[in-house]
Amino acid sequence: MSYDAVIIGSGLGGLLCGTILSREGYRVCIIEKNAKIGGCLQSMRRNGHVFNTGIHYMGSLDEGQILHQYFKYFGLIGKIDVKRLNENGFDIIGFGDDKTTYSLAMGAGFVDSLVKYFPDERRALEQYTAKLKDVCMAQPFYALDETLYGTVIEKPYLGASAVEFLYSLTGNTRLQKVLLGNDFVYGVISNKISLLLYSLINHSFIESAWRMAGDSEQISDALAAQIRAAGGTILCRKTVERLAVEKGTVKAAVLHTGEEIEGKHFISNVHPQITMRMIAENEIKKSYRLKIENLQNTSGIFVLHAVLKEHAFSFNNSIYYHYNKYNSWPAKFVMVPVGNARDGYAQAVSLLANMDFAELKSWENTTTGHRDDSYYDWKNHKTKQLIETVEQCFPGFGQMIAHQYTSTPLSYRDYTGTPEGSAFGALKDCNRPLSTMVFPRTSIQNLLLTGQNVYFHGMLGVSIGAAATCSELLGVKYLMDKIKT
Repeated sequence: MSYDAVIIGSGLGGLLCGTILSREGYRVCIIEKNAKIGGCLQSMRRNGHVFNTGIHYMGSLDEGQILHQYFKYFGLIGKIDVKRLNENGFDIIGFGDDKTTYSLAMGAGFVDSLVKYFPDERRALEQYTAKLKDVCMAQPFYALDETLYGTVIEKPYLGASAVEFLYSLTGNTRLQKVLLGNDFVYGVISNKISLLLYSLINHSFIESAWRMAGDSEQISDALAAQIRAAGGTILCRKTVERLAVEKGTVKAAVLHTGEEIEGKHFISNVHPQITMRMIAENEIKKSYRLKIENLQNTSGIFVLHAVLKEHAFSFNNSIYYHYNKYNSWPAKFVMVPVGNARDGYAQAVSLLANMDFAELKSWENTTTGHRDDSYYDWKNHKTKQLIETVEQCFPGFGQMIAHQYTSTPLSYRDYTGTPEGSAFGALKDCNRPLSTMVFPRTSIQNLLLTGQNVYFHGMLGVSIGAAATCSELLGVKYLMDKIKT
């Protein structure tokens, strides 16, 4: 059977591309290796609580803001249950060396929320918010301005360091750390993060910050329903083993069963390094293959999902970031509220900490459900370390937990297929922008890429990336006009 567009992987990027192309009359087939669609949109249910595995919060979802515009186009407004975070402190940044925490407010209150702690820095903070907005509006699929298309490389922001920008803005080292406090991509403060990526994340949160009020699978379900309603096909438990290429064009995706799915256009939503393994050595330019194979990946994440005892832990509707005061793992953790608070008390939270895959080398050749006791002993040790760090700012937290569940980068690797369980995919290094930024086009004329590895990660980043990918087929101006209406 032949399709107009064959999409490999049903993560957010694949489903968004499937939705866009289905709306334009393309006959779409999405191929998913797992039993369930959604990738990082999948959730787990434990003790009556829903824990989302990948989508924790998102920005710019107020009406008229950019993610709202994308969600409207994707048909998601009114179909998913989201909750606005605390306007006076959507992010709270804490440090282990003292008890001071810094609340970041949304919108016009952002500058005032930090001037309370840094009274001499109003001008710097005003320049900060203005600059972030300017950088975002230079990105074509953020501004939805087709005249900017093709200028991303020419603009200085992709190759500019966010850290260097902040250091030039203020000499106050604590304010610098606060403004970099929610950078979870690189684990610690890094001069690799580009001003463009940093601005897209932080400007969108300052505009308005939201989290899923329930199951993030609502998103994948809503998108899949639209694709199927338009006549699209979604195949689960089907693994693409290779792409059959003839004369520089992909002719078919060959499944593990031997079945061939033919198509006119192919889009890979899986990690580019995994995509390269599907293509014979001589069927793609050596220079392009080397670029992809040499990509460095971001770290993975150790996650503790905690169901809490009744009326034990008072926690606001905020995302909390904390730096460890000791030189030990975890260097930083983030706490995300789960569900809705009851009588001012949290019912459950997710705790996330960056983790280097090197810690898991002993079990890298094992799979979920088939690991020995040493792995679980190690997980228990790491869980204890994480709880001890949490107790720097929330004394007695460990005693507030009724039930706990953990996952590691190995779990993430097994369910998503991303190399080494990388949480944010390929690392975009502003010091080497051309060699580390992945774009939709490949050196095979009818093979495109999408997902968090293309352009940017996160809900907004993947939405931008999906639009950029599909614009290669539909035209930039045409698709932008559709999204804007």
